[in-house]
This record gives sequence, C-alpha cells and structure tokens, in this order.
Amino acid sequence: MSEKILIRGVPGSGKTTLVTRVVENLSRRGFKAAGFITEEIREGGSRRGFKVRDLRGEEAVLAHVELEEGPRVGKYRVDVGAFECVALRALHRGREEADFLVIDEIGKMETFSAPFRDAVRELMRSTAVVLATAPAKDEPFLLSLLGEGKATVFNIHAKNREEVREVVEERLEEAIAGR
Repeated sequence: MSEKILIRGVPGSGKTTLVTRVVENLSRRGFKAAGFITEEIREGGSRRGFKVRDLRGEEAVLAHVELEEGPRVGKYRVDVGAFECVALRALHRGREEADFLVIDEIGKMETFSAPFRDAVRELMRSTAVVLATAPAKDEPFLLSLLGEGKATVFNIHAKNREEVREVVEERLEEAIAGR
C-alpha cells in the first residue's frame, strides 16, 4: 500500500518536531526511516540559517545569512549544491533501505533544486511510503504536487499537533505493514 502524507504549517508550528517524533516512535517499533530533516542554525539566540541533516547524521548548511552566493530567500542565501549532496543522497539510499521516506521540507529554499523537485515528483508517484512537510504558504511547485492529489494533507498548529502525530503514525504503520 502506498501512503503519502504531507504535514503543512506555519514556521514554528512543529512540523519538524512532529516528523522527528514519528521517526523515533516508528523506529522503536522496528520500522526504518530514511531521508532528511531541516533544522535552524541559531547563533547568539537568533536564527542565522538552516541546515539539512540526513537521518543518518550527515549534514550541510542549506541557507545562511553569511553565504555570499546562491538564490536569496529573505535574508538568507541558499547553497543548492550542499542541499542536493545531502538530501538527494539520503532519498536515493532510502529507496533501497527504508520502510518509509522523510522529506522535511518541500519549501522555497529546497525547491531551487531541479533534481530535488524531480525526485519529489517521482517519489509522490511511486509506491514508496512518504512523510513530508511543507509550509502553509502556497508555492508553485507545492501547488503542482497538491494538484495531483497524491498526498493526504494535515495542517498542524499548537492545538492539534499530538492528535495529528498519532494519526500519522497509525497510517504509516498500516501502509508499511500492508506492503
């Protein structure tokens, strides 16, 4: 059974935290996840950028205020090559090794990468079990994915995070067991 779940929410709503907890909980039950998460880089109490981290631990700077090259998103410059090196490798390995794939996140910074967009599109059309996150704000690539109707979308906020996490875990576990 193929399951595609997309968690959407505003920055700080808990998307990455939800995904991390789902991965931890399902791993304890014997299921293997692969893919990547994005995390803030904080320095002196302020957000200075973002890093991408393979679930195995490999990481790279995705975007930072001190980068001098790359596409700009707000005050950040995006290192598309570093992102691709970690994220695409994690997704490729995951197709071979894992019960489900994690894509955190399908956002503006990440979608500067054409190979990433291609990989996401292919995964969403495949039989892979996928847990992904995306911002609440509609971006063109995200709208094109949503238009295909391949994913079940959960919008999260402070009051429904735990409930959504429980439902997501249950759906993923059923999908993996049904393969």
